[in-house]
Amino acid sequence: MSIENRKQDHIELALLPQSQGPLTTLFEDAVIVHNALPNISYEKIDTSTTFLGFKLSAPIIISGMTGGTEKAYELNKKLAQVAEEFRIALGVGSQRAMIENPSLINTYRVVRETAPSIPIISNIGFAQLKKLSMEQVESLVTSIEANALAIHLNVAQELVQVEGDKDFEDVVSVIEKLTHRLSVPIIIKEVGNGLSKEVVETLYAIGIRVFDVAGAGGTNWVRIELMRIAKSDKKASLYGEPFVTWGIPTAASICEARAVANEIIVIGSGGIRTGVDVAKAIALGADIVGIAQPFLRSIIVGGGREYVSSLLAQLKVVMALTGVRSVMELQNVPIVIMGRLAQWICARKLRLRNTRAYIHCCSNV
Repeated sequence: MSIENRKQDHIELALLPQSQGPLTTLFEDAVIVHNALPNISYEKIDTSTTFLGFKLSAPIIISGMTGGTEKAYELNKKLAQVAEEFRIALGVGSQRAMIENPSLINTYRVVRETAPSIPIISNIGFAQLKKLSMEQVESLVTSIEANALAIHLNVAQELVQVEGDKDFEDVVSVIEKLTHRLSVPIIIKEVGNGLSKEVVETLYAIGIRVFDVAGAGGTNWVRIELMRIAKSDKKASLYGEPFVTWGIPTAASICEARAVANEIIVIGSGGIRTGVDVAKAIALGADIVGIAQPFLRSIIVGGGREYVSSLLAQLKVVMALTGVRSVMELQNVPIVIMGRLAQWICARKLRLRNTRAYIHCCSNV
């Protein structure tokens, strides 16, 4: 199957309900403490933040999803229109397709042409890095005038994908070389299985400072690949079934990454759906969040602007209900952590940035 057909399959399958979960994000185990007496005006709440040198209206990135097909051109254009209008960041899907077929560059380039004043994030899989020259990697960024390069770590997806790469040796050294060559920051990004503290520590040691956890609980790329395989050969997908529930839930992965260092930028993504999710992610240690599938769905049905408006309104309501005026204040809002998330934090001995996080039965954190 051509890479263009594969990308088209990914778009269609990511919209199906069965592509989501089955693990939860564990945000349900985090409860932001309600403030019944907030000394605040709703109209004065400021949801803006700074990311990659740009001032955004809200701590939101439309995560990289697509590119490399003619349909992707229209989707990326519409996503860019929404991102530009609301001044939120935007990533593109893997640019591997445009390396293999340069005529597809326009399906990615359209985002910068449509959104000239927001941060754009380039994207390539870590398994492809060893096959590319430094010049080719640099071209991924320059061809769309991106402000950062996301290197996505999708080991689980690659291992169950029929066409997937299976060689992951020496990738850290390649990434380290890139940190010295690229003129833009590198973002290390998972795709639905989460980043652990150990992985963040390894990459932090070589100079990476921006991490997108992309934890479990949202779009499940292992399941999507299994659905693709099942179209032609059900037996070939059987060995991958146990890995549908593999990964670190998003809320736990945010805590894992944040525990490494306060100065890193943590992007909380994976199953973020509402403004309440955004607020919880930030209270747990994220600086900004990434959202993908809901944007794709809303764009296709024509409600992209309505979704963003609802998302921002929900975030402002949470901030009003907790008496905070800024995203920075939201980072330290009182939050009670219980259940499996509390057990995870305790078992892993993770130290949170939020000094007003109350962890049930876990006094040593």
